Amino acid sequence: MNRLVLSAVLLTATFFAQAQNYILDGVEHETVIAPIVVSNFNGQTLSAAPAGKGRTITLVKTSFSKSLDDYTALALPELKLGNIIGHPTLGWDDTDYRIPDIVPEVYSNGWILNDVFYDGDYPVATYGRAPSTELLPWGESEKDISRRGRDPHLIMLVDSSKEIKKVYNTSSMTFPPNNRGADIDRQSVTWAVVKDGILYFSIGGLDGFDNGLNAYIVAVDTNTDKTLWLSKPNTCNSENFLIIDNSIVCGYGGTGVTDYVNVLNRFTGVQKQHLWVATAPYWFALGSDGKLYVSLYDKHISFKVNR
Repeated sequence: MNRLVLSAVLLTATFFAQAQNYILDGVEHETVIAPIVVSNFNGQTLSAAPAGKGRTITLVKTSFSKSLDDYTALALPELKLGNIIGHPTLGWDDTDYRIPDIVPEVYSNGWILNDVFYDGDYPVATYGRAPSTELLPWGESEKDISRRGRDPHLIMLVDSSKEIKKVYNTSSMTFPPNNRGADIDRQSVTWAVVKDGILYFSIGGLDGFDNGLNAYIVAVDTNTDKTLWLSKPNTCNSENFLIIDNSIVCGYGGTGVTDYVNVLNRFTGVQKQHLWVATAPYWFALGSDGKLYVSLYDKHISFKVNR
């Protein structure tokens, strides 16, 4: 079995050294900061799954195909776009979800709410840098476009059964060249889900970041804060991923690279299927018919799910 070696880091920064609390509606909420640190961010999967957890789903492409009229559309009206919770002030007022009352728009040290996801056992929030007020060439600023935090690096677990909330900081997971220092240059969290006590999240940056060490899914035990596994690089840069039984379904693609839908064992991170698709996969959703529907760059496709 490959063992993930976690590096010992001196937590000298104030942000890492102590909890950061926030006040919402006159009530102080206690949080604990848990940095996620790995010694070599290049894919450290586990070779053996727990007993009974080794079998994953398999996908078989069907004949379904539909032109994509809307970049963020899904194939069936019943399907929701990624279970993103909406909020008018953050630029997402077109969904059925709303930010939980215990989630602040601004977290300690000026971190701004980016998204809240309801796709797991309880909501998970992500936070990034404050949007810039500097005008862009066309006359608007980042903040004019949306108040959402940019380049999110914090993940807050919003488990209502626990008084103390846990916040993970992913900034130390990437090792940018010496000429990079700003948060905007680091890989950012795209999607995050807690399932059965394990935090799964996708993280990536622009093409070519970190010499190709990019576009991962990461698994962290929320009870011990241990990183369990890292997928191989260039596994997931899709907008979301799905957990189905013992599997994670995600996608990778883009300009100048080959496009794939991937199936991983969610307990080991090992890739079990690597299916070519015509253009980059962006959104994944399960239909009431049990099929997997995928929005690609220019069309929709579907897969039969064999459990």
